[in-house]
Parts: sequence; C-alpha cells; structure tokens
Amino acid sequence: MKQPVFCFDRDKTVDLRPPERGRAVPLAWIQFYAHRTDHDVWATGNPRLCREAGIPSPREARELLVAAGREPVAPYDRMNSGRIDRLRLLDQLYAESYDREARFVVVDDTDVTEYTDGRPWTYYGPTEFVEAVEGGAYPEPDPGAVRGDSYGDPERGDRYRAQLNEFERRLSK
Repeated sequence: MKQPVFCFDRDKTVDLRPPERGRAVPLAWIQFYAHRTDHDVWATGNPRLCREAGIPSPREARELLVAAGREPVAPYDRMNSGRIDRLRLLDQLYAESYDREARFVVVDDTDVTEYTDGRPWTYYGPTEFVEAVEGGAYPEPDPGAVRGDSYGDPERGDRYRAQLNEFERRLSK
C-alpha cells in the first residue's frame, strides 16, 4: 500500500463534536479522503462516524478476519478501554492482507503513542493533523469537491463495500 491508512476518532476530534481547545478535523476532509482518494479510511472511535462519513469501523475488520477463519487479536469494543484493541485489529487485517507493511495515520484526541511508537503508525491530535495537512504532509482536500457534496447517502453501508470486498479477496488467498 502506497497511501497511508487513515484512522479517525470522532468525539473531540472531528468538527461534529469538536475539542474544547484547538482545531477540529472537518468531516468533509474525512469524506474526501475516503471517497475521493486512494486512502483507506476507518472510524476508530465513536461508530456514529461510520454513518456520517460513510466509512467502516474495526468491527468490520474483525468480521472479515473471523469470516476468513483467522483468530482476531482483540475483541471489538467501542468503549475507550478498547481503543488500542481497535488499532490492533486493523494492524492484523492489513498484515494478513498485504505482503508489505501498511502505514497508518491515527487522528485522535487521546494519545495512543503507547501503541503507535515503534510501528509504521503516525499519531496526531486533531489540531496537529489539521496543521500537517495545511503544511503539505497529506493531500489537502479540494474545497470545490467537498463543499455541499455529501458523497451520496453515508447511511448506506455499501459506501465502503468495495474496500471490504478487497480484503475478503486478499484474505481468501
């Protein structure tokens, strides 16, 4: 995988429920990366972000692993105590699906460097991620492609079906 995989928390990270201080990641950016680029994008916090942005969660990652007869490294737990477990599930899914290591970018108001350090993961708080995008570290979303464009109905789970189908194909080899 050439493009980094984005993992976004929702609460106190995305502009739907922004942090008390600092800057929030615009929902339109997450939609842009998920539906207008080659990046895989996952909701690793509040599952409402799945519906709002039309992206999968680690629950789908775990279901893919189980369906392929693999033993997941962690249960799916959407509560804060499972934050690291959710990242571990994605790490396992990509490790078992691709020959080379995937690069991950985690954007979360909770510091997860205890997991990301020493791995091909980059952690950002929401303000730091916005500044990294504005500084050119990642593609800046095209405002013309985003403004007023909800990328279809994000309530439909098939928004990310192609992404999950690719994992099913790779895991079945």
